[in-house]
Amino acid sequence: MKLNKESITSIYDNYLIIKDSIKVTQRVISKKIPKLYNKNIFENENPLLVIEKIKTSEKEFSDLIVLALFASFERQLRDEIIFKSSILQTVIPDKLGENIDKMARVEIEKWRIGEIIDLFKFAVKEPVLGRMKQILNYRNWVAHGKNPSIKKIPPLTEPKITYETIILFIDQIQTFYDRHA
Repeated sequence: MKLNKESITSIYDNYLIIKDSIKVTQRVISKKIPKLYNKNIFENENPLLVIEKIKTSEKEFSDLIVLALFASFERQLRDEIIFKSSILQTVIPDKLGENIDKMARVEIEKWRIGEIIDLFKFAVKEPVLGRMKQILNYRNWVAHGKNPSIKKIPPLTEPKITYETIILFIDQIQTFYDRHA
């Protein structure tokens, strides 16, 4: 199996480091310790305004992390399908298998990720599939500029929920593979 949690966990761990750094920055500004924030964009700014800007930035950052987590996960799913399709090169007639594998490698980028997620229904339980689809909808909304004219904005998705759902998805696939190895 090519799916792994390391790249997902790395993104999430880096997010936690930056999130804690933001907390430290907010404390420094709230306590008005200017020597710690001179020579940067906060210098000569109203501390209350800076705190508001930081909160807005933190929300934008969280959205980008959801996007990054999902993008990494999506890449892994596509790579997993390509890995599996390479087995088709062993079928008879071998030219047919080779051609199907080549076509899959070219066409995989055109496949809808929601449909790719559904391919794993054999291993992943429904609550996880449903949450993954909600995360996908939110990811799409963020990736396409948070269009305000969309009538039904997807429910807010936090990095922690995204991370935990992706890890659960991968774990359920791995458990299935382990049972059927």
